[in-house]
Amino acid sequence: MKSKNSVQTAKPGTFSSYLALGAVLACFALVPSKLALAQEGAAPSFEFFVPEEGQDIGGIYWLKSYSPEIRTMDGGELPYTPEALAIYEERRVRIEASGEIIEEDQARRLCTPDGVPRVLQSPYPFEIVQTHGQIHFLYEINKIIRLIRMDEPLPDDDYLEIFPWYSGHSVGHWEGDTLVVQTGGFKNYTFLDNLGAPHGYGLRVTERYRKINDGNELEVVVDIHDPGVFTEDWSARFVYDVRPDLRMMDWNCGEVHRDISGVPGVVVPE
Repeated sequence: MKSKNSVQTAKPGTFSSYLALGAVLACFALVPSKLALAQEGAAPSFEFFVPEEGQDIGGIYWLKSYSPEIRTMDGGELPYTPEALAIYEERRVRIEASGEIIEEDQARRLCTPDGVPRVLQSPYPFEIVQTHGQIHFLYEINKIIRLIRMDEPLPDDDYLEIFPWYSGHSVGHWEGDTLVVQTGGFKNYTFLDNLGAPHGYGLRVTERYRKINDGNELEVVVDIHDPGVFTEDWSARFVYDVRPDLRMMDWNCGEVHRDISGVPGVVVPE
């Protein structure tokens, strides 16, 4: 008499064993050999990616000056609706009064991605890596990785609303020497800056990246469209130093990290 916990195996020559063997052989039959791929001219290509002239934007960049508050390009305040402005001001009061992380700030409490454009004002470096068909933005803060697809359109509004991401869904294209990145589909609880600036699900961000100052600086101009939260569209500008002397560092949430006291605008707690 067999125990309830005993495991029965198929005996050699039984129908079950032949069926299992057939399944394994079928899997191998579906995998083409390297020789067959080479004969058919379908061997994978491992060529290094070489950017077009004037479109080499890869490298490590560090913000020239920091501010926890995001403002428009002309230095003005954000054109919030009265309802959104009330939320912003209430969050700012709590942050500035205590100097501590507020409950709603998941990026600082849980080390989730900052969202865009907040991550652009980080006082920590970031790196741009260009490959075939896509560009990666690697931010030191929170180990954030943004994938910019260069060969696909932005998903439609329904998709962006149903499947929001912290950093949104991003696609890009080149306009001369300027990389244009369009992003939509953000989670609603990311901030636009480090003082709690809110946004809605309808947020659409367009970023324009280009080298300036003889290639020694990177300029990023950001256009913000969010009609449910702002009374009009607005733009912000960020400038970074090109830093080939730097190497990206690992990030461990809540632990002491890179010294950023040399970045103008950064106040390091005593």
